[in-house]
Amino acid sequence: MMMMWKRRKRLSTALTMILIVLVLSSCAGEPMRNVQINPPSKGLIHYLQQDQMANVSDNGYRAVIDTTSTKELQSNEEASIQLQVLDPSGKPVQHFKEDMTKLMHLIVVSSDLSTFEHIHPDYVANGWFHAKVNFPHGGQFLLVSEFMPDNAGLTVYKQWVTVDGKKAAAKKLVPDKQFTQTVDGLQITLSAMPDIAEVRGGDMAMLNFTLKDAATGKFIQLEPYLGTAGHCVILDEKAKQYLHVHAASDMSSGSNVMFHAEFPKAGIYKLWGQFQYKGKVIVAPFVIEVK
Repeated sequence: MMMMWKRRKRLSTALTMILIVLVLSSCAGEPMRNVQINPPSKGLIHYLQQDQMANVSDNGYRAVIDTTSTKELQSNEEASIQLQVLDPSGKPVQHFKEDMTKLMHLIVVSSDLSTFEHIHPDYVANGWFHAKVNFPHGGQFLLVSEFMPDNAGLTVYKQWVTVDGKKAAAKKLVPDKQFTQTVDGLQITLSAMPDIAEVRGGDMAMLNFTLKDAATGKFIQLEPYLGTAGHCVILDEKAKQYLHVHAASDMSSGSNVMFHAEFPKAGIYKLWGQFQYKGKVIVAPFVIEVK
């Protein structure tokens, strides 16, 4: 009964958001269309119809670190990490498909979520990938590997590693009170629908990033980043709930990037919006509380 109620609630929320999008499109002078007869191939409504918001699992695949060739990880040194992707039977995966222009995305975050890196390991052969990672301090770090093996679809494998070296003082994750910040000369504002204070676990939310030149206040023209207008990685404070969402192309413009996400449950979450401007990747972190 509870599952049915949640499903109906999600459907109701999705239909409401679709109606809002259609009304806004109509106000902008674009003809409304029947999305069931002529379903869009990309953008927010397409994602809503496909229901691609679940926390992706590893599907039985693993990205195993080779401890024989990878020496002990040290902070403030460039670490060379070898990972081999194995299928559920333990055999090396031979074929991969690109996901957002890359065969593998590797997300590296510290246990307190204070540090973040998004890198792309090089494929070698026989399921092997090679990555170079800089760990800013000692302690526990989460490595999240994203890849598309064989015909299994998007797969996410998470593992913790220990890095030797001086540990940084743990920083408690506290929800932001202001949702505008300056990063690399850009003023970046996060807004949401429903409002950030009203985002609830299990419901869909639209996350919108607006970017301006901090000095002039003028809107900027972002460049494509990894095949889309932007990426947003989301983790809860215990690093157990993981989401990586891509910009809704039809709802994003030169300086506004919209994502849709369903936070799995209530709690405190950290978001890293990632964009490209003048050839440089800009990372904007925010912390929100989900009711």
